[in-house]
Amino acid sequence: MGRLQAGAVSWVVDPPVRAGARAFAAVCRVERSHHCGAAAAACSGEKRPVLILAFHRGGVTAAGVDGKSYSAAEIEERFPQAIARTLARLERTPEDR
Repeated sequence: MGRLQAGAVSWVVDPPVRAGARAFAAVCRVERSHHCGAAAAACSGEKRPVLILAFHRGGVTAAGVDGKSYSAAEIEERFPQAIARTLARLERTPEDR
């Protein structure tokens, strides 16, 4: 019988999308699993959105797939550097894209 190695759970921020003066980006959890057998090995993964970041003139907020709203402080607590990484990406992306 094959062996299943529990995968690492991490998170990523998808590329931001601009909509007028606002920008949005999804924070997603990523989980990977490795399957090893006598004749072969395989890897599988899953990516699920957990928050939608909303960048606006008043700052950053998020809506969770759980239906809750999150402040910038709560976002930073759950996903350190997600806001800073996305802001840096927005600075490098032309506004007409």
